[in-house]
Amino acid sequence: MSPALAAALVASLACAASAENIGVTAAPVLQLPVGARAMGMGSAFTGLADDLSALHYNPAGLSVMPWREASFMYLKGFEDQSIQHMSLGGPIPFPGLIGEGFTALGGSLLMASHGDIEINRLNSNGSLAGTDSREAGSDMVATLGYSERVAVFEIPVKQDSVRLEHSMGAAGKFIRSTLAETYTASTFAGDVGYLVRAPDQGVGFGFAVQNIGSKLTFISEGDPLPLTYRAGFSWKPHLPDTMTLPARQEMTVVGDAYYLARERAARGLIGLEYTAMKAWAARFGYRLNDAVAGFTVGFGGAWGPLSMDYAWGMTDSLTDTHRFTFTYKFGRLSEREREKKRKPFIESMPEREDLKGIDERKPDMIDQPARPRREVPENRKSAPGWIY
Repeated sequence: MSPALAAALVASLACAASAENIGVTAAPVLQLPVGARAMGMGSAFTGLADDLSALHYNPAGLSVMPWREASFMYLKGFEDQSIQHMSLGGPIPFPGLIGEGFTALGGSLLMASHGDIEINRLNSNGSLAGTDSREAGSDMVATLGYSERVAVFEIPVKQDSVRLEHSMGAAGKFIRSTLAETYTASTFAGDVGYLVRAPDQGVGFGFAVQNIGSKLTFISEGDPLPLTYRAGFSWKPHLPDTMTLPARQEMTVVGDAYYLARERAARGLIGLEYTAMKAWAARFGYRLNDAVAGFTVGFGGAWGPLSMDYAWGMTDSLTDTHRFTFTYKFGRLSEREREKKRKPFIESMPEREDLKGIDERKPDMIDQPARPRREVPENRKSAPGWIY
């Protein structure tokens, strides 16, 4: 295969996965939304980030997870494109680097297949020698992330106070792309994130920088990764308990904005999630100024530790994408275990300490003060009595 054909295949893969990346950035698979729950809300997840999908949107959100989770996602994309995503993570009993507790660790593996292509083999005279069918391309992204709480502040407001919980996280990625089963390129990248939450008010705000890394190079030409800046908020308004509405209901409103630094383009995302009885959820979202996906819908259900989420997204070409995510929750850590802080470290080794003169020192004597003598009045006469 000639370098020109390889370059053409790279461009075609980018076009199939993300129309906004044509000839500008590499590894468009990094921009595909991960997690059916987040996708159902239009992928506006930076300011919420309260499940294992935080590893993809905002790694700082891993620290708010009370459960350990294992999840598997399957995406049926354009034509014969498919993506599988597996992840595992949750809280860990570690006080953290700062010492404020609420630490979490997560890892994921994403594998994408971009279908098959036909390659014609030519003879020296230009006639057709044969046709081979090969996989057009594939991507593999391995991610490892860590998050912890860094500070807790209380801000007085009128006669009350607002508790703010601050978390930070980071994730490292290894990216490997294969083209027509012949050419391979790999590189490393990283994400950093910040999340602040006011749990009593149901408000959250997050910020993340994604895909910080070097170019992905095929043969001799390389393209930069899709460097992205994300910011988002979440709000859970209080819903009244009435006889006509389901018990234990909850609503979450989310919004995101992200900026593609290489393309110099901004996008907006909005979403809504309604949950009833902490088991059934309906989701809606919309991606503003985005040619890849517009309106999204989704739903989810939970049965004990098992849950299933589905999301559907529409594109400008009237095609659609379907995502299924299956999650298993286990190993819940209590609030007391998660907030376990670092103990003060005092280095003391009595057997190695040289305490000079410790055997010669004597305790200081303290003189007891003399008790005052009681004076007898002169006019007081002795009482009569016997003398023995």
